[in-house]
Amino acid sequence: MFKLGKKKSKSPTTPLDVALVGCGPAGMMFLHALNQRKKQGAENLPNVTCYELHASAGGVWKDVPEDDKERTKEDNKCIMYDDMWTNVPKELMEFYDYTFDEHFKKPTPAFLPRKDVLEYLIARHSVDGALEDVKFNHEVTDVTYDEGTKKFNVTVENVLSKEKSSEKYDRVIYAGGVQSEPEIPPDALEVLEGYEGKVIHSSEAIENPQFEKLVKEKNILMIGDSSSAEDLTLRAIKHGANKITIAARRGLGDCAETGSWPDRKAEVIYAVPFKLLKDKKSFKCQCVYWSEKRQKWRRDDEEPVIKIKDVDIVILCTGYDTDLDYFHDDIRVDLDETWEISKGWKMSNNSLTVTVGNISPNKKLWVGHTLYPSLYQNLFIPNPNMIYLIEPPDTYAPLIDLDVAAWLVLSYLTGEVEVPKEKDMRKFNQKQMEAEMQIPYMRVSMDYEYFAEVDEFDENHWSENAADERSILLERMDKDFKAKRLAGDMKLAKYPVSFGKSDKLNAMGEKYVDLCVAIERSRSFLNKESKEAKWKTFRDGDPESFVSLYTDTKACALPARWLDLEVVDENSPSKLDNFK
Repeated sequence: MFKLGKKKSKSPTTPLDVALVGCGPAGMMFLHALNQRKKQGAENLPNVTCYELHASAGGVWKDVPEDDKERTKEDNKCIMYDDMWTNVPKELMEFYDYTFDEHFKKPTPAFLPRKDVLEYLIARHSVDGALEDVKFNHEVTDVTYDEGTKKFNVTVENVLSKEKSSEKYDRVIYAGGVQSEPEIPPDALEVLEGYEGKVIHSSEAIENPQFEKLVKEKNILMIGDSSSAEDLTLRAIKHGANKITIAARRGLGDCAETGSWPDRKAEVIYAVPFKLLKDKKSFKCQCVYWSEKRQKWRRDDEEPVIKIKDVDIVILCTGYDTDLDYFHDDIRVDLDETWEISKGWKMSNNSLTVTVGNISPNKKLWVGHTLYPSLYQNLFIPNPNMIYLIEPPDTYAPLIDLDVAAWLVLSYLTGEVEVPKEKDMRKFNQKQMEAEMQIPYMRVSMDYEYFAEVDEFDENHWSENAADERSILLERMDKDFKAKRLAGDMKLAKYPVSFGKSDKLNAMGEKYVDLCVAIERSRSFLNKESKEAKWKTFRDGDPESFVSLYTDTKACALPARWLDLEVVDENSPSKLDNFK
């Protein structure tokens, strides 16, 4: 890990005026951190105005508004559906100052319904009136930066009165999340042209009973293999789907890590649909490779064609885009920005070296795991007055990451931590990304050349066995790396919890890594040959693997098999006892 940022810098002579855009988890965490620092008597805390488009806090976690249950409004399309369950254990969503023991007054399962998490988030972040001054029902429509005055001009519309106003700010913090609107790849739409079945994006797979009617006794094709595909596949199995095929382009998502699906009703294929057959309900699928020359994915004609027949529904689990259109170009970050490795860089020997050899990195490398190329600790490098309070590209604990980031951003705003020079920020990021490239399971998602080589492994290769000691070692490497990055940020921000240092974790940091390992194993250790394979999901794993970092409380088992659980009252928090 690499250190940058100096403490005890000269503080601003007067508190900064800051516009905070969004009151989802990130916005709430920043306001909470601000309140905590006020209690500590911190000096030069900024004057913060928070704008939130909706009528309540919570971001994508919040309840669908009563006046738009069908989600006809664009800004409601990405809200989680009511009966969603988390795919992250609550132990990786817990806050140091408000534990789940304190909230629920009893041990609870590791995986929770969405409503429980929303209730927990609101309860923690509304303490001492932290959310009272939020300007709800206010949409930020335009943000510009004046290089001469070093001020931002923020234009806001009151969505109720339709009145617009503009204010000047010293800093702007974007806290609107990275899931603002559905992403639908044009090539997928092209293949689906003429298809006679139902096509929806994962954001449209909304509440029961609509979803159950949609999937019951149907054959489903999921395009994409990440979290949305995993959750919707399990949900479809719960509601009586006949068969689900998950089409994975690279096989790096949660679905590809899953060792077994209930009743063998789901199958992951490492191919994507490229042609609709004459019956208008079946597809030809084939593996793809990345063409550097054409800068696009191409079919690999050396691989066999797979036919998926009689598809009733196609669900596009193709992710989400971040809506930053109201930020002018000079302050808008590119979250898909590629980067290049330094000349002379080499990967150190590891347990995969014997198999793959020394692979030269691709010229253009994709976004890594712990940072975006143009964001240094959430500061926009070309103009660090613009701040993006978003989680890292790949994290096991986005809420913890955001909470620490909120404290760190506040340290920059008060002057307690000095903003480095642009060249130093870029140098730090380059070293950090090159260090990620030393971790095999990280490099696979960053470097196509390395991925292509690893993708050629025989299914009997030891790395395909999650229980192999070498696999276990590789599995822990990336989690250890991410935990050390988090530990360094905690220390720099004077966060009230310590995971150790950026080069050595303490006992709590090691427990955090254990939790990250446990969630991955809850998927990869599922065995299709076991007696439990007919019903077992990753949410039905050993609850004692999930232990609170702060109270040492172990998670309890679900009240029944997850497939048999259904939230009864969809209009109020489940309290973990409204099941049937």
